[in-house]
Amino acid sequence: MADQCPFCSIASGSSSASMVYEDNNVLAFMDLNPISVGHVLIVSREHWENLYEVPEETLGELIAVVKRVAIAVKKTVGADGIKIIQNNGRCAGQVVMHIHFHVVPCFSQKGTKRYGRVMENRNVLDEMAQKIRKNL
Repeated sequence: MADQCPFCSIASGSSSASMVYEDNNVLAFMDLNPISVGHVLIVSREHWENLYEVPEETLGELIAVVKRVAIAVKKTVGADGIKIIQNNGRCAGQVVMHIHFHVVPCFSQKGTKRYGRVMENRNVLDEMAQKIRKNL
């Protein structure tokens, strides 16, 4: 585990997350500071800093889960579209130096769907994770 990596901490079980999906190599969980309702992060269990380092086999597993989660999130929240975001390096906007993908629902009309990063209540995230899991 990389020192001080929050995603490695979740992968090892020393920190908790609102889990959407997990297997031997990939985790998907709710973003604590979502851009919109239903924002999920997909990460590798093993620590790889970015796209340049991650082995292609692991990348393939990650993107397969990204697709499954994106479909489930879209259905769960009634999104009109989904953004898939993956940043590499601080200058590109990467904040956590552990390979991860953002699955961000988008809506044609903002209405009651919140946009902008706001710390979300953990109970709300747990409930959303459960709803998404039902659609996987």
